[in-house]
Amino acid sequence: MSLNTETALRIADTPLLWTRLARAHVDGIAAGTAPSRALVVGPAGSGKSRVMRHLRRALTAQGTATSLARGESDIAAVPASTVLMIDDAHLLTPAQIAAVQSRTGDPAAAVVIATRPGPLPPTLQQIADTLERAQSAIVLGHISRSDVQVHLEERDRRMPRACVDDILALTGGMSWLVAESLSVHDSGECAGDGAHGAIGDALQDVIAHRLRALDPATRAVVEAVCTAPDDHSPSVAADDALLGSAYAAGLLLRSGQPVPAVRAAVRATLPLDRVIALYATVAGDSAHEASVRQLLGGVRDPRVARVLQSHADAARQNDPVRARELYRSARDAGADAATVAIRQAQVEWSLGRIDAASVFLDGVAIAAEHPDHDRAADVGAAIWAARGLMPMSDAVYRSSVPRTAETSARAAIVALAVADRGALLSDAVAPPAQTMPSTLTVAMDLLTRGMRETLTGSAHEALHELVRAAEMYSASGSSDAIPELPAVIAAVAALNVGEPDVAHSVLDQAVHSGHGGAWASRRLLLWRAWVALQQERAHEVETALQAIVPESRSLDPREKLLLDALSVAIARRYHDSAALASAWRAARESLLRARFDVFSLLPLGEFVVAAARVGDVDRVRPHFTQACAQIERLGAPPLWSSHLHWAGIQQGILRARPSDLTPHARALVAAAPHNRLAAMMAQAGRVWTAVLAGSVDVEAIETAALGLGTVGLAWDGARLAGQGAARTEDRREISRLLACARQLHPRDEGRPTALEDTGPAPVSAQPRAHSDLSTRELEVAALVVQGKTYAEIGASIFISPRTAEHHIARIRRRLGATNRSDLIAKLRPVLEEAGSEERDESAAESSTSSAEPRRKRASA
Repeated sequence: MSLNTETALRIADTPLLWTRLARAHVDGIAAGTAPSRALVVGPAGSGKSRVMRHLRRALTAQGTATSLARGESDIAAVPASTVLMIDDAHLLTPAQIAAVQSRTGDPAAAVVIATRPGPLPPTLQQIADTLERAQSAIVLGHISRSDVQVHLEERDRRMPRACVDDILALTGGMSWLVAESLSVHDSGECAGDGAHGAIGDALQDVIAHRLRALDPATRAVVEAVCTAPDDHSPSVAADDALLGSAYAAGLLLRSGQPVPAVRAAVRATLPLDRVIALYATVAGDSAHEASVRQLLGGVRDPRVARVLQSHADAARQNDPVRARELYRSARDAGADAATVAIRQAQVEWSLGRIDAASVFLDGVAIAAEHPDHDRAADVGAAIWAARGLMPMSDAVYRSSVPRTAETSARAAIVALAVADRGALLSDAVAPPAQTMPSTLTVAMDLLTRGMRETLTGSAHEALHELVRAAEMYSASGSSDAIPELPAVIAAVAALNVGEPDVAHSVLDQAVHSGHGGAWASRRLLLWRAWVALQQERAHEVETALQAIVPESRSLDPREKLLLDALSVAIARRYHDSAALASAWRAARESLLRARFDVFSLLPLGEFVVAAARVGDVDRVRPHFTQACAQIERLGAPPLWSSHLHWAGIQQGILRARPSDLTPHARALVAAAPHNRLAAMMAQAGRVWTAVLAGSVDVEAIETAALGLGTVGLAWDGARLAGQGAARTEDRREISRLLACARQLHPRDEGRPTALEDTGPAPVSAQPRAHSDLSTRELEVAALVVQGKTYAEIGASIFISPRTAEHHIARIRRRLGATNRSDLIAKLRPVLEEAGSEERDESAAESSTSSAEPRRKRASA
């Protein structure tokens, strides 16, 4: 290293672009009013070297000796009185840094060092700290409007203020960018309106050149920051050291944010392979990812298509909205149209957009050998199932043999739904994957085994497998299309073996674990409401209905049918005839379109019974006949057939046609040894038949009714007890059976009871004497004649005003009364025949029997 000790230098003719504060510090050193010990700091391009040359010339002009360290010169040999000037100190060798540290340790030694911003090596940082104790660092890098104006005046240039402001906004005040912008600014072409697009274009190549000179890690940070949305800090740029390096390179502000000129240049010049690599690093950061994806817009390249599709696949389960956008971009980039359409259909399904999913599948031809054919089959079959057309789902799977175990399991669901016993029990399924089984694979295997067991083995063993399948399916987190949810299949099976508590537990867990994904939530809530109905929790049912009814227009046909069945069921059990008629009218459109499968036999049973109540049996007869044929094709398995036969028995009871009961009763008797639910139904059916024939065995009725209550048929048990009470004259038996009925189906204020669900009375049964009126009706009749209101009648005999109204309407129909006056006139002879003493005794005993169950429930 040689020491240049020139003593005469000419001050540079070209004015510096620097801040007033930096100028003041340098002028102070040159004039001798400030110590000749200083630290000059600034990022690349900020003018450090020019400041050092300016200072050296100024000192030389004042007669001060200076020495500019170059190469391998001996720094220790420079006299203390000579100002040692070192540019780019961050590039010094360790030996040189040690020599500089020794010199700065001498307070009398003059030294001026220029370096980029930190982080600096520890020894160099100590040197910087020592120099800053003499005077503040001369910091370069950020230019203000006043700095620009001074610079222009020194060069005898004029520029409109709007132009200066626009350049400062474009460059963020970074000195090297401001200097470059001023050098290319053309005052002749500029209108002073702040429009300087040409300057930005001119800066692009310069910025891109500087970017390419960076080390890979720092370059990646600059690219990440510049491709992020405004005011967004990407996780990839969280390393302070890398952000500091980018600032030192003059490409980011001290805050780590880019200026508009750098951002635009990076986005405009970033090579495609760099964009793809960058996209892989920001995937999952939705805002940043979308910003980078804009750079790929309009680019058709297999590499782009692959990376977009792979990220869409990764996002499909947890973020379907993002996946939808990614698939669209992948399609635009040239991805296989059929593949993207199939996966877009999967996404739309998971979002609950059934028709949109169908549009994607219908829009492309999918060959049988296509790698995603099984995916397409699963979505297509699920769409038809949601539309209530399981036979079409079956046709989808029959069109080609499934290649995966999961698709084979979904095909098995459809086979059971359409009562194809042979297909369900067939061993022609896809071979298991030669990999470690996944949670989803295990769930689907358990599901298939459980469904087969419902036909050939133990009902409770089948239920055990199905419940485990539902739990595993929840754990898998799958939201893929499926013809029926494992939790629903398990819950229906639990109801079919008389285990409503198990059904409730399965569905409750499924709802809370997100079983099946977002699209499945309403279906699970509807089925959970159905189980609550079986458990006599009317409030839960009505709460669910109130939440879902406003969204009924968006329900798919299968869910709409279930909603209508629930509405009819709650009206039949807890409301009056008018409410039932209204619910039935609302359900007729769904029934017109319905195709009931094996999994929807419970709603069908409700429609069958309700049809008998409203006198519209012909509307459901084809559905009922078809369902019975399905059960026969399955081999009449007790687990799937019992509720259907019970509905047939109830319809026969309500229509007063005992002959209609016979085939269903025989089927339940045959199933009784294999199914506890069927056994309870068979026992209750025998007792009910005897009651209809006029034989009232209180012990048998009470046992059968309570037995029905234990298997989720408390409403039917209450009706059995109520009808037994209506067909005996023994006051104690009436009281006992009514108490049993109310225990099974407690009344809420304003709601009728199961006792009133006896169907239309035949004309021959219209009473003309007190012996043809029930005890309760005689009580109500006596109070009507006394002129009491509905509320007063209810308060007198512990029933609600609505129930009192219902009793009076029933009495009026039986007596053929046209109005209240006519009713009172016809009641007087009936009551006189009974005798006042018997009426008083009857009212007292009935009131006691009504109050006793209430007191028991209150004390419990």
